[in-house]
Amino acid sequence: MQKTEGWGPVPTRDGAADLVAGLSSQRRRVFEALGAEPRPVGSIAGSLGLHVNTAREHLDGLVASGLAVRNRLAPKGRGRPGWGYAARPGITSTSVGEYAALAKVLAEHVAAQGGDVRGDMRRLGRGWGRALVEGRPAAQGTAEADRQVVTLLTGLGFAPEGTPDGCLHLRQCPMLAVARERPDVVCSVHHGMVEGALEAVGGDPDGVSLEAFAEIGACRLHLHRAGPAD
Repeated sequence: MQKTEGWGPVPTRDGAADLVAGLSSQRRRVFEALGAEPRPVGSIAGSLGLHVNTAREHLDGLVASGLAVRNRLAPKGRGRPGWGYAARPGITSTSVGEYAALAKVLAEHVAAQGGDVRGDMRRLGRGWGRALVEGRPAAQGTAEADRQVVTLLTGLGFAPEGTPDGCLHLRQCPMLAVARERPDVVCSVHHGMVEGALEAVGGDPDGVSLEAFAEIGACRLHLHRAGPAD
C-alpha cells in the first residue's frame, strides 16, 4: 500500500525548509525577493515583472504558510499607510530555500546512481550521527545513551515521543517533502544517523530500526530490537 498524505510525521514546527521545497516556481521567486525589511507590494511586483494582484496573492500565501510577515509601513503623507511584506525573521531564501533545494538535488542524484542506495545512505548517516555528538561525554549505561539520542532528535526537530513498548514516535520531520519523494535516501540517512549517534555515545546501534511513514502522524523508531530481526 502506498503511504502518502497523512502517513508519517508532519513538518517541523519551524519546518521552513520543507515549506520552501513545496513552493511553486513562481511563489518561490516571490519568496526570494523578500528581505528583512518590509517592502510594499508594488515594489515587489515591479521587481519581478508581476501584476500587483498576482504578487499580493503569492505574498499572502507566504504569510499564511509562515514564511513571510506583513506589517504596516511607515506613514508617508496623508492617508493610511500600506502594507509591507518581509521574510519571517531568521528565514531567507539562502538560509532555508537553498538548503531544501540542495537536499532534493542530492537525493535525486544519489538515487540515480543505482546500486545499494539505502545501504550507502545509511552508512553516510552513521558518519553524520557520530559528528553530531562529537565531544559529548560517554553515556553511563543504555538508558543514558538512549536519552542522549532522544535529546539529539528533539534538537533536530523530530519531536520524538516515547510509547509504553519502548518505541519512539517521530511526530515531525525537518525534511518531510524530500523524504516523501526519496525515502530510500532521506529516511536511510536518518536511520544511519541514529545508529551512528547511539554508537558514539556508548550505546548499541545493532537494534536500531526505523519504520518510515508507519502510521498516521508518525514514523516509528526502535532503539532496541524487541524480537527477531525483520
